Amino acid sequence: MQMHTIWSDRGTVHEACGPPGAELPALMLASRGGSLAVAAAASAWLVLRGGARLECREGRFSLAAGQWLVLEAEARPLLHADDDGLVAAITFPPRPGPGSGLGLAATGDGPLFPGLGSLAPGARAAALRLWRGCAPFARNVAGVHTVDRPRLEAVLRLLAAQQAGLRGLVDRCPGRSLHRRRQMFTRMQRAWLYLAGNLDRPVRLAELAERGNVSIWHFTKTFHALYGEGPQAASSRMRLAKAARLLRSSRLSIGEAGAACGFENNCSFSRAFRAHFGVPPSLYRAPADGAPEAANQTGTDGQAVASLHP
Repeated sequence: MQMHTIWSDRGTVHEACGPPGAELPALMLASRGGSLAVAAAASAWLVLRGGARLECREGRFSLAAGQWLVLEAEARPLLHADDDGLVAAITFPPRPGPGSGLGLAATGDGPLFPGLGSLAPGARAAALRLWRGCAPFARNVAGVHTVDRPRLEAVLRLLAAQQAGLRGLVDRCPGRSLHRRRQMFTRMQRAWLYLAGNLDRPVRLAELAERGNVSIWHFTKTFHALYGEGPQAASSRMRLAKAARLLRSSRLSIGEAGAACGFENNCSFSRAFRAHFGVPPSLYRAPADGAPEAANQTGTDGQAVASLHP
């Protein structure tokens, strides 16, 4: 089996697409400010070191070391690795005919689904070792190579293992057949990613239902059954978690952090923040001695979708 290999390093930009009709999958690396673009192929991304920023149809994602992201073919992602970043990725060209998930069966564990989460402990080192062992890589050179199939299968098993928690949610979806439930779950994950990729504003229910290609009523009911909360509650929780990270990691004022997460004014942001974390934003940023335990917690950040509660 042949695959493209691409390594984008030190500010270069490479696009993972071969000549028309080739549709070869690709193994990719981005490091030290390198960028990768993917067109017309599903993709999976693993941040092995540092951080990265990714823009796609689902929105904008700031990825930290240890996170993974799986996207459908329509996403058309563009990733920029940070100066200290190292990101491994693989693309899966679309397969003809009906299917579910991304149309790729990862070793018998079922299809990969769109989603965002955290790598299992020890997976980062294993992923880099497997990626580099599949085929030759050269900095800022794109080539076509015959891959080591056992190592490639190990890569797919590693990706499938990151989604073990997701596959347990499929049976919560409506549908008489496994194919139908997987199809519906893929749609709901598509909408969930849209929430996670648009943390700078409240997302309307109509937008989310459109992503799932279902009615608003059906979408809201299925979303709650899957994730244990409504889509608007999930959006608020994710945006508050982002605001908490900004308060701790940036010099933005409280009002600026709230505005960056889609809250209309300082009062509404402070009220929502206190209701969620148990302390006001000012105390969260600089907790005093004896402050409640919640002051030292960031809560669920809305990105580790591998658990039952994203």
